[in-house]
Amino acid sequence: MADLEGLKLLFVEDEEEQRELVKGLLEMDGAQVIGAANGIAALECLAYAEVDILVSDIRMPFLDGLGLAERVRREQPQMPVVLCTAFTDTDYLLRAIELGVSAYVPKPLDYDKLAAEILRVAGPVRQRQRIARLEQEALRPLHRALGDSPGMRALAAQARALAQTRYPVLLLGETGTGKSLLARKLHDASPVAAGPFVVAHLGAIPEATAESELFGHVRGAFTGAIKDRLGLFRQAQGGSLFLDDIDTASPSLQVKILHAVETGRITPLGSDRPLPVDTRILAASNIDLMAAATAGRFRLDLFYRLGNLSLRLPPLRERGDEILTLARCFLREACNELGREAPDLDRGAGELLRSHPWPGNLRELKFVMGSLAVFAGERLTAEAVRDRLTQGAAAAIPGDRAAPVSPPTLMTLDEAEMAAIRAALGAAKGVRMEAARLLGIDYQRLKRKLIKYGLVE
Repeated sequence: MADLEGLKLLFVEDEEEQRELVKGLLEMDGAQVIGAANGIAALECLAYAEVDILVSDIRMPFLDGLGLAERVRREQPQMPVVLCTAFTDTDYLLRAIELGVSAYVPKPLDYDKLAAEILRVAGPVRQRQRIARLEQEALRPLHRALGDSPGMRALAAQARALAQTRYPVLLLGETGTGKSLLARKLHDASPVAAGPFVVAHLGAIPEATAESELFGHVRGAFTGAIKDRLGLFRQAQGGSLFLDDIDTASPSLQVKILHAVETGRITPLGSDRPLPVDTRILAASNIDLMAAATAGRFRLDLFYRLGNLSLRLPPLRERGDEILTLARCFLREACNELGREAPDLDRGAGELLRSHPWPGNLRELKFVMGSLAVFAGERLTAEAVRDRLTQGAAAAIPGDRAAPVSPPTLMTLDEAEMAAIRAALGAAKGVRMEAARLLGIDYQRLKRKLIKYGLVE
């Protein structure tokens, strides 16, 4: 028996007895088969049904096999076509060759030969099916981490389409909305998934060394350059380079990034020889990059080069009832790690979680639910949630007083980021290295933000 499991076939044969016999044999071997009596009926089937392979007789009334194959080649060029012929119809065969028909099976039909030819031409079909499954598996965790609302399902569909290309993609959204996770999933589901995934935290790279970090340098390019350095662009050769916080790149670095994206070539520091790089670029920003470009704080040409294909991750406060779904998910994950049953959520606790502004977005929600899981009993009460949220909102560096949390509709991005930093510092009891870890950012970047927001003694 042939293994036709998972294949969707359209079998076109004008002789009903022959059609039903072969259809039954194909189904016994695991295929899903639609039968059609002629080419016109077959086109109607193709209009509404998903078909992997077309198997058709040549001589039929109304529209013969060659006419059908020509239509299929024009409208669905990837679909393999198997024609059944007496092999004495030379003109038919020459025309079939011109059409790029995948296989020919002699008539009267020998079922074993037909099944063998279907299996042979099914190779590319099954490869596409495997790739689609891998892409689905790579992006499936997005639903668990980002949610499964209609808006997030639409975002996942856009991400799936972009993942299949090698174009640059710009990810936009507030801190903690999941941009780094989405970048990784885009890489995992892309044609370059077998290559490396390299992250450049541009906000954490000192301006003086940024060019060397990204593009590499040659020995002797500057004092201390005792050997050649590849740079992150070349480390990501054959894979993806994720430029996080692209908005923090200096104007001169933006020029070089734009040149690399447009030409596929870089020049290491101290060298005059451009080198080709085969690297897909993913970038992210937590600010309104279009507004920054319009105001002259970011190169407009680089924005258009990166932002032509973009994905925006909405802040958690805009996600409505999905906040509770995500909260329960994070609570279960934390309880699984602790080896205990997840507690039920009181209605009042749910209302508090639903109405909280979540300035730290998903990262803050996950941390809050993890900390609640440690002390929760059989039920998670509103009082426990209120205490935890109040503690986070009031947290500050020792000696400071916490600023009141503004209503979500009035909170600016800077205010939201400052509130998230305060919450992390409170949870870390003022230990900055731990706060940086909780926020998922580099320690040097946290220091710069502490200075920016006046949170240093």
